[in-house]
Amino acid sequence: MSLIGLLPPPPPRVDQLAKQYLALKEKAEEAAQAAVDALKPVQAMAEELRELVRQHGSVHSEKSKLLHGIDYEVMATSGQSAVIDAGAVETFRVALVKKKQARLLRRMFEKTVRWSLLAGSAAIVKGETLSAPLMALYAKCQVVKDKTPTLTVRLKSG
Repeated sequence: MSLIGLLPPPPPRVDQLAKQYLALKEKAEEAAQAAVDALKPVQAMAEELRELVRQHGSVHSEKSKLLHGIDYEVMATSGQSAVIDAGAVETFRVALVKKKQARLLRRMFEKTVRWSLLAGSAAIVKGETLSAPLMALYAKCQVVKDKTPTLTVRLKSG
């Protein structure tokens, strides 16, 4: 029978592991900062190239411009994203209803419902007399997932 995990590690071992962890963490943080610092000139150069293409590039396609060098060419392509404004859709829906064309809305849009749990919902459930099946259904409405525990290692003070 093994005693591994049954007894706590001796304090010198805890100190040794803590020192190793802090040294590795510091090394990783320095490397991450070096990577961030190395990206700054790359990002500045990319912005300068985008601006040059915007000002002097020729049209390449509908959303692209091309700037030609001797050996290289630089292309900038602009992108777009679209989101639905629920308020505008509702205004459009009301206007269609007034014009007796509401059926068009269902052909153009899909209605979705999004639910969010309100802060006081637990108190409301406790105050109501819900049957066991309803309570079970309510309990399934919120899923709790464990997060990875955070780790803090520091030198003892005092």
